[in-house]
Amino acid sequence: MRRLDVTSQDLANANTAGYKGDRLAFSEILAGRASAEDRPGGWVAVGAQRTLFGQGGIQTTGNPLNLALEGDGFFVVQTARGERYTRNGGFTLNAEGTVITAHGDALLGEGGPLQVTGQKIEVAGDGTVKSEQGEVGRIRIVRFANGNQVAKEGANLLRAAPANVEEANGVRVIQGSLEQSNVSPIDGMVSLISINRQFEAYERAMKLMDSATERMIADAGR
Repeated sequence: MRRLDVTSQDLANANTAGYKGDRLAFSEILAGRASAEDRPGGWVAVGAQRTLFGQGGIQTTGNPLNLALEGDGFFVVQTARGERYTRNGGFTLNAEGTVITAHGDALLGEGGPLQVTGQKIEVAGDGTVKSEQGEVGRIRIVRFANGNQVAKEGANLLRAAPANVEEANGVRVIQGSLEQSNVSPIDGMVSLISINRQFEAYERAMKLMDSATERMIADAGR
């Protein structure tokens, strides 16, 4: 069921800009036993759910407020819950000229929320933002020291402890483009077929066990 949930979530976001797929790792829970050798059996549980931060494809859009990242880095946005991180560079401007996400969260520069005055917006590869009225600021780009200690939130945002966040180097900002999801729809469909076949196999096994139990009860009665 957990595999089905994760695979379905990934497939639903196969066309979401900047989305990163997940993978599950399973482990055995020993039924009160000291070691794996000291057991006839145990239970299986989800040991970890990890996000795959591999680069997605870059698609040109021509929109000057669409920004893609090439390399190990994330945009920083200010939400009502604090700073969050994303690879979705589909930004717009609000009435005050602040660069915001589709959900209204402000994109942070090195000096706070980025505000653009002027009509012509240019973003350099290092994240420096300019308009015809001069330099506006520089987009803040960070990376995670440990990618396994990052949690997903809604709206394609990531949460991490401050100690796990550090300034990124060598990341290129590409204006007029969006990074696509790194989820492969073909791999996702293959995984769904595999999960469905596993469900069918478990169902057959359970029916066989029920049938064996019924025969055992009947034989005991006789």
